[in-house]
Amino acid sequence: MTKIFIYFCVALLFFILIITIPFVNKIYLNIYVAGTYIGDKSKEEAVYILSEKIKVPEKITFKINGVNYEILTSEIDLSYDVVGSVERAYNYPNKLKLIFKPVNLGLKLNFEKEKLTESLLIISSKTGTEPIKPSVKIVNDAIVVNPGKNGVEIDINEIESKILSNISLQVNEEFNFNTKEVDTSLKPTELENYKMRATKLIGKEIIFIFEEHTIKLSDNDLLELLDPKGVCNQEAIEDQIEKASRTVNRNPQDSVFIVENNIVKEFTPSKDGITINEDKLVENIWIALNSLLNSDSKAVTLDIPVIIYPAKIKNEDVNDLGINTLLGRGDSNFKGSIANRIYNVNLAQSRFKGVLIPPNEEVSFNNILGDVSSLTGYKAAYVIKDGKTVLGDGGGVCQVSTTLFRALLSAGLPILERRAHAYRVGYYEQGFPPGLDATVYSPTTDLKFKNDTPAYILIQPTINLTNLTFTFEIYGTNDGRVATTTKPIITSQTAPPPDLYVDDPTLPTGTIKQIEHKAWGAKVVFDYKVVRNGETLIDQKFVSNYRSWQAVYLRGTGI
Repeated sequence: MTKIFIYFCVALLFFILIITIPFVNKIYLNIYVAGTYIGDKSKEEAVYILSEKIKVPEKITFKINGVNYEILTSEIDLSYDVVGSVERAYNYPNKLKLIFKPVNLGLKLNFEKEKLTESLLIISSKTGTEPIKPSVKIVNDAIVVNPGKNGVEIDINEIESKILSNISLQVNEEFNFNTKEVDTSLKPTELENYKMRATKLIGKEIIFIFEEHTIKLSDNDLLELLDPKGVCNQEAIEDQIEKASRTVNRNPQDSVFIVENNIVKEFTPSKDGITINEDKLVENIWIALNSLLNSDSKAVTLDIPVIIYPAKIKNEDVNDLGINTLLGRGDSNFKGSIANRIYNVNLAQSRFKGVLIPPNEEVSFNNILGDVSSLTGYKAAYVIKDGKTVLGDGGGVCQVSTTLFRALLSAGLPILERRAHAYRVGYYEQGFPPGLDATVYSPTTDLKFKNDTPAYILIQPTINLTNLTFTFEIYGTNDGRVATTTKPIITSQTAPPPDLYVDDPTLPTGTIKQIEHKAWGAKVVFDYKVVRNGETLIDQKFVSNYRSWQAVYLRGTGI
């Protein structure tokens, strides 16, 4: 039995040698490429034969529901890889099979797949109807379901596959594709389940936080994340992540620090590059959404997961003053300001750009600001003076002192002197509660603080004159202190006095001109505490007493 097996193997080997030796350096027998026989040919001969015979068609034609459509091959940059096609034929693996059955290989194609897909999508838009998925919305605190609408579509993958196969094999067969209906309707049980899940999200939100960025998904946003037949709409989640990425993602930023005459002329803080970890954020959204669906919680707050790419040049690499960490940040808005006030805010903030403060130094806002008058470039804008709102040089300077006050609180620095405005001013309550303002008026009213950190601190203002937003950032050395402020509380309020009308003979009779706007009086309190390694450095209560303010109108009595 063993001898028979050996004889068989020898015979088989001999047979294989007989049928393969004649085809050394040649393509094996019974091989066709796109219907053209190239068996028993050298690679060079096969390339020549195919190059002479094979031509790229001018266009690709097919039918959808009996209607003719075409795609120009030039639009998708179609060409044949003849050399590659011959190489594939030469290396055809199953040569023994070829003795009994020929094979017809397709030509290798070079083309722009994205362009082909784009052309098919354009055709699809002409032949199909986009389906509308069921959706929900909140109307009068109740869920209303839009049942959606069925659509009609073509199978782009099927058409693409058939097109490429025919071109590769040089087949001129005319083929027709039929559109198919896309059913988006929900069964009664699915509809009820969809509505029930949506109802659980009314009044709820997901809040994502990273650094100064806060992204809120309201109940309407959350409804879009629901899939009518499942848990989550993956496409809607990806849209939310794309929006978040535009806000959070950034490239690494190397630090620049240039000092002239004890003033920082140029400072660019180092910032690590940030990219949202999209897979992790998708997972977090799923978890948060499920949590809201299965509990009575009104909100879920999560950190945005990120991937960090460190900057090459850090703050500490470019200075020896200890300016290496963002200690605090204060923000304010001044939308609605008149042109002169905007001008004054911009001028005043420029006085603080690049200011370095040594350790243990007590600082006066007014001293840094300098003289405020028309002689130093300020324009007339509204200020509070002698119990009245009047036009005066430098109106708007308090926008700068208020923003710095907020930055000092964030940084955990001692506030030595601060006074609130006489009455509540709308500019300082845009996005903020009352009680977080600071008025200045040299020489009687100042904002004073102390650098009690172990190193220099740098004050860096940033103003956006398009959005009318303003920011102070304070940089220095982090000594481990943690600052907290309680939410300002209005402990009492006083209604404004009745409107006052004052006759003015300089105005024509019948003319009414408002010169003061009413404001409620209030007492506002918040606590400011700074702790370092268990030791309380600051425990301070800020009390703001705002007077009620009377609306005053000038009533014309003149001719």
